[in-house]
Amino acid sequence: MVTMTKTEISVEKQTVLKHLLEEKVALKGLWLAGWLVVAVLLFIIGYIFYYGLPISFSFRYLFTPAEGGRYDTGGILYQIIATMYLVVGAISVAAPIGISAAIYLTEYAPQNFITKLIRFAIENLAGIPSIIYGLFGLAFFVIFLKFQYSLLSGALTVAIMVLPIIIRTSEEALKVVPQNFRQSSLALGVNKWQTISNVVLPSAFPGILTGILLSIGRIIGESAILILAAGGSITVLPRFASIDYPFVLPDSARTLAVHLYYQATSYDTRGKAFATGVVLIFIVLALNYSINQISKSYRKKFAR
Repeated sequence: MVTMTKTEISVEKQTVLKHLLEEKVALKGLWLAGWLVVAVLLFIIGYIFYYGLPISFSFRYLFTPAEGGRYDTGGILYQIIATMYLVVGAISVAAPIGISAAIYLTEYAPQNFITKLIRFAIENLAGIPSIIYGLFGLAFFVIFLKFQYSLLSGALTVAIMVLPIIIRTSEEALKVVPQNFRQSSLALGVNKWQTISNVVLPSAFPGILTGILLSIGRIIGESAILILAAGGSITVLPRFASIDYPFVLPDSARTLAVHLYYQATSYDTRGKAFATGVVLIFIVLALNYSINQISKSYRKKFAR
């Protein structure tokens, strides 16, 4: 039996007390950092709501178009419609391609130099400034392909921008699916693609939805790309919103983020810029809530 002297016991107690103190200090620091982030977020949202809520709750501001194509008169109806078009158009292109690429990289691609090169390219694409994507969209879609300034050019450019986000988040969601799910399915005689489509993808669906949500948030808040590729100085109604035209994305239009930029840079419309910011926040929160509810219901359904 090992016995300890009083000196050794005293040193041991001091060490334990020191570790407890360090743990308390670290915990308090983490707690403070977390609440600091919450406080900053609440301050920003509260500041925007304080100046913009009275205007944004106006029926006229939300449901009437800008008058004479200007941004300092009328409402933001056309901008809301253009934003929805942009989100649907960009996600319709980026989500299938991004999820398919993630499936290939996770389930099929051999771990060799080419795969590493693809992942390196995806990581670098995620770090490129949005203005560079805007220049690419202007040069390729607007000028070379002659799509002109349009929501189509803007949606395709933004789709390329969010593609790395969807690929990486989908890839991580697929990786966390337990291997025994795949092995059990294959053991029953099911082929690889059926296993992926019926077992792996449903399990990874909530994580994939999270990546799509992050992409939607970035699309809604993007302005530099759309000024260059979608012709953000125009406030006309996209033709699909008119009964007379069957097209979807051929027209130039201004989204809410671009509209906010023009309002904020004009001294006469800075008050309306806060109102547009409130609408943007509400749209992002509504999309966030909706996708979270879909994700939760899907988890419950799959758990059964």
